[in-house]
Amino acid sequence: MGDRTAILDHGSWSIKAGHAHSPLSVESDLPLLVTPTRVRVYDVSTKGKADAVMEEAEGGGMAGGEEAEEGKGEYAELGPIQDGVICDWDSMEVLWHYILYEQLGWEKGEEETVLISERVLSSSKLQRELMTQIMFEKFNTKGVYMADQARLSLGSYGKVSGCVVDIGHGKMGVSCVVDGQLQQPSSESLLFGGEEFTQFLREAVQRRNGRQYTEKNLADLKHDCMEVCSSAQAYLSECESREEREHDLPDGTTIKVGKEFVQAGEMCFQPHRFGYKCMSLVDVIQTSISHTSIADLNMKRLLTESVLITGCGSVVKGLEQRVQTELRKLFPPSYNPSILRRPEYMPVTVPMHSAWVGGFIEAKLAFSQNQHITKYDYDEYGPSIVHRKTFL
Repeated sequence: MGDRTAILDHGSWSIKAGHAHSPLSVESDLPLLVTPTRVRVYDVSTKGKADAVMEEAEGGGMAGGEEAEEGKGEYAELGPIQDGVICDWDSMEVLWHYILYEQLGWEKGEEETVLISERVLSSSKLQRELMTQIMFEKFNTKGVYMADQARLSLGSYGKVSGCVVDIGHGKMGVSCVVDGQLQQPSSESLLFGGEEFTQFLREAVQRRNGRQYTEKNLADLKHDCMEVCSSAQAYLSECESREEREHDLPDGTTIKVGKEFVQAGEMCFQPHRFGYKCMSLVDVIQTSISHTSIADLNMKRLLTESVLITGCGSVVKGLEQRVQTELRKLFPPSYNPSILRRPEYMPVTVPMHSAWVGGFIEAKLAFSQNQHITKYDYDEYGPSIVHRKTFL
């Protein structure tokens, strides 16, 4: 058991999915599926949302993931996950159906086990209970296992202790993990994330070019052009000297870009310049590590030496080096803050999808050692069993 386990890593922007059935290597193209976390409801003027959900399995009023992007006609677009919280369960059920049956190849009556990653700081006990209930009662799964995203991310790097900086679409979060245990009281969040970077770039690029651009254009721009300067002084110099240049997008579109791409990166380090009344990213990292309940100073030193940046921020040019440089100014000389680097034997997708890769690794152990919630467990104890038999 475990080889055909479906692994689902939920995010506000996308859901990463695939099976735990093949060995990991540098060439692995993982995860198997990255689908947008959005659902379109068609003909909403003539049918309610619940009616659309009931018809979805027969090609009715709702489409999820890539189908939502391809659909035509009048529609309302829904994002069922906001800041890590499932806020529309009907739409979420449609997305799960699309991913599990249409993309991963589940068949009615022959469903497999499923591992679901959770951002414990955002979710609630009720959310975990509802997910457990839906998986067993609506999807007839053979078993469920849930694990915290920060712990899974560290696991993808072969670590059980460290400080995880997750720069996601909805927000940025910092979590410390010690010996495989999430230090929840010390975890922190910032007020902004990838969505705010995109909005800032959208306004700046549209002013510069005098036209609007698609979400895909903006996502490509953010991925290709966003960068972080080496210091606050370097940022000021770059803003004064950077000249406008042209950039070609994958779809052939040519766009003029300028200093806005270093400005977006600087939001992490000087949020007050952009109207955010909150600590900088490095201050949040220091606070999280300092507030862990671990009295052992050697462990706190280890946390500073095992900082993992994951999510969309992991591909921003210069971010890791700037974080490391700024952290070394904040901690005593005896500490050596360092950013974890991808192991050479792991897939190149690990930094962007570390929680999913960690789930890939953990699924092989959790299900083979019967650490998951079985159908018998669910029938015996109900949805509340998730609080006793999961690693959150």
